[in-house]
Amino acid sequence: MKRSKISIIGAGPAGCVAALTLDKLGHEVEVFERDHFPRYRVGESFLPGTMSILNRLGMQEKIDSKNYVKKPSATFLWGQDQAPWTFSFSTPKTAPWIFDHAIQVKREDFDQLLLDEVRERGIAVHEGTPVADVDISAEDRVTMTVRQDGVKRAVQSDFVIDAGGSNSPLARRLKVRRYDEFYKNFAVWSYFNLEDPFENGLKGTTYSITFEDGWVWMIPVKDDLYSVGLVVDRSKAAQVKELGPERFYRETLAKATRATEILGDAEMVDEVRIVHDWSYDSAHFSADRYFLCGDAACFTDPLFSQGVHLATQSAVSAAAAIDRITQNEDEQEAVHAWYNRTYRETYEQYHEFLASFYTFASFTEPDSEFWRKRRISESDDERLERQEWFDRLVKADRDDASWSIGDFRDRASTMIAIGSHQRMELTDEFTDDELNAARVRWISELTKQLNRIKRLEWNGSEVRLEPHYKVEPLSFRLEPKQVLANEDGRDMVKWPLEEVHLDIFKTVLKEDVDYKTLVRRLSETGRQELSSQIVIRLMEAGLLKGYDKNGERVVIQDRLRFDGVGVEYEV
Repeated sequence: MKRSKISIIGAGPAGCVAALTLDKLGHEVEVFERDHFPRYRVGESFLPGTMSILNRLGMQEKIDSKNYVKKPSATFLWGQDQAPWTFSFSTPKTAPWIFDHAIQVKREDFDQLLLDEVRERGIAVHEGTPVADVDISAEDRVTMTVRQDGVKRAVQSDFVIDAGGSNSPLARRLKVRRYDEFYKNFAVWSYFNLEDPFENGLKGTTYSITFEDGWVWMIPVKDDLYSVGLVVDRSKAAQVKELGPERFYRETLAKATRATEILGDAEMVDEVRIVHDWSYDSAHFSADRYFLCGDAACFTDPLFSQGVHLATQSAVSAAAAIDRITQNEDEQEAVHAWYNRTYRETYEQYHEFLASFYTFASFTEPDSEFWRKRRISESDDERLERQEWFDRLVKADRDDASWSIGDFRDRASTMIAIGSHQRMELTDEFTDDELNAARVRWISELTKQLNRIKRLEWNGSEVRLEPHYKVEPLSFRLEPKQVLANEDGRDMVKWPLEEVHLDIFKTVLKEDVDYKTLVRRLSETGRQELSSQIVIRLMEAGLLKGYDKNGERVVIQDRLRFDGVGVEYEV
């Protein structure tokens, strides 16, 4: 097996997970970190998918020994006069690496744990070593200039992963960063001495609470410590300058009465911090011998705690991509295409999810600058012109008379209804079980709609299998797969399929096939558990349409999805 030497910029979660994955894959790794650990970072709330990655990298015992706050869900007081809503992480444990919870951490502690593990596995780590320059002009190597102990030196490697955060040296050199015109927010936060006020289903959960000027996060990072942050419009920056950060923070937080009710008389125990301009992506995420990971590549908005998961997922993907290119140099272009596509699709999922929830709340909160700017109500919203999900939305609005862009907010309201509490107040009475009735109703209605389909129509004149890649869950190797597609390049990449599935879908071009028949045929190939999900994903991808016995279109509402929860992790 061929080995590559990889330089990693940054020792946060993205850098450390990339290092651990590459080490597992048998490569030589060197990590360069600007700061000395431990060092402060925000981003204390994780997703179950991050736990899964760390588990498969052999970190479970050490994570368990730290006794971090267990996070079973995320709870939202989202929209004025709306009942609390909980996004539960409960899911069947279909494999040992599937998690029904995440954790809340103090990042200086957690990041130190990761970095110590990297060192213990024999990987070279250089703290206090900023990267001054990255030369990617050569075809066969990367040369970095680092400053160590006040002396500059050159470091050569076969590849570089920039996991250097928002101050990424390579992203800055490449000039690929693009700031988001929709999420023009900034955050102001501090910490309060507060024991978790709830037991049972709410113990350990994260809260996101809307109010007139934006929303509040509340995260129990330790038994007696809450992170409390305000997300407000960038136009408030002048007010921060006038009042000063602490006064602005206290006065604005006081407006969020549902948050202050939870805080009670808790004492603020830390300074007030601010971060601006966090919402951005990159024109591309990798090429030639470099990869951008985590905040070096993109960041959306902290509403669904996806920052660390984007970092760790991209780190695994970059490591797997480098390994694949090392073993198969002729596939370099295809592997980069896969990395750029999958990373952008993951980012876009979060972006769309957030936009739907912001739009929903904008119709419930009092009229304010923040919520007016977070509403999508028309198809020519220039702020979203770069987003592929919005282009698809606009196309659906134009092509399908039964659907309008105004239905966009309903996608959030459907998910909210599934997780809605049975009372208006937060209480210890809430348990995950009280959501079961709404889940059953939703699944029953979805099944009813699918069973109405008496004829399926393939979008196109050909059914094809096209090449793709997938990261194997235990080996972390990037393996070639095939996915279903049409002649126009439209495809469904969530689940790879094979020739036997191709033959099944070719029959849809030749004869009338109903939903039940198609699912039965897929089940007979050994895909019993996934058969209905494959059909739904094909419909969401625009490859299948369904019609009832009267020839009327059966529209299945696209689900709002994002990676890191449930049983369908991307890596």
